[in-house]
Amino acid sequence: MKNALSVVTGVLLAASSFAGLSQLTLSISTPGPDTYADGQPVQVGETYLLVYVNQGASFQGLYTDGSLVDPVNNRVATKAYAVAGAKCGFKAVQYPAELFPAGGSWVIVVLDTRTGDGALGGLVAGQGVSAATVAAGSTSTSLGAVGAASQGVAGLTVSGQTLAPAGTPAPEITAVQPNGDTVNVRFKNFSDKALYEVQSTTDLAGQWQTVAKRVQATAQNIVQGENGAELPAAVQVPAGDKVRFFKVIVPNAAQ
Repeated sequence: MKNALSVVTGVLLAASSFAGLSQLTLSISTPGPDTYADGQPVQVGETYLLVYVNQGASFQGLYTDGSLVDPVNNRVATKAYAVAGAKCGFKAVQYPAELFPAGGSWVIVVLDTRTGDGALGGLVAGQGVSAATVAAGSTSTSLGAVGAASQGVAGLTVSGQTLAPAGTPAPEITAVQPNGDTVNVRFKNFSDKALYEVQSTTDLAGQWQTVAKRVQATAQNIVQGENGAELPAAVQVPAGDKVRFFKVIVPNAAQ
């Protein structure tokens, strides 16, 4: 006899077991539409994670390279991907019951892997986590997976930021090269696992403003300078700018 569990609270999780067998079947999907922090719908092909959380623990998030902040108590069970409708496509997996013991719980995490130009496949700039957890190994009766959209269930939103890996070096600007309405800021001491922001101001006593986000090392934009490998970031500047200062930071650097 087959028992099943399914829950909808902005996400849909289902687990089922077969009597006499040690295998469990788990399915993952979201009703959508899921969105990025800037309000844009999640792109087709974006990544979702199904994460198992140990009993008594909670999901502690991700680093920008996609690794878990707490790999002892959090484990990625599987990945899935966004389909049309800005939602996680249905995926079913089968696993040994002892691999993810009862007493733990499941969460779905949607990632934001967009690069500066909006394409997918970059580092993880943000994460959105399902509001509700689902007990692992449960065989409860369905709680009503049908009609999620008609019930007004909100989709997942990428509302949390990721951390730069511990030990990420502090970037150091090596060149500021004006070129018309743009300035090419180059810096060294960068990591291919970290995201960088360029900030600017015309008054050192004033407020710094972010002028470039999600700057990351890729094979096509690393250049060789006098001090070795350098990472450039082209930023827009107002016409007629006479004085401007720049700095490069690592957002959410892990302590």
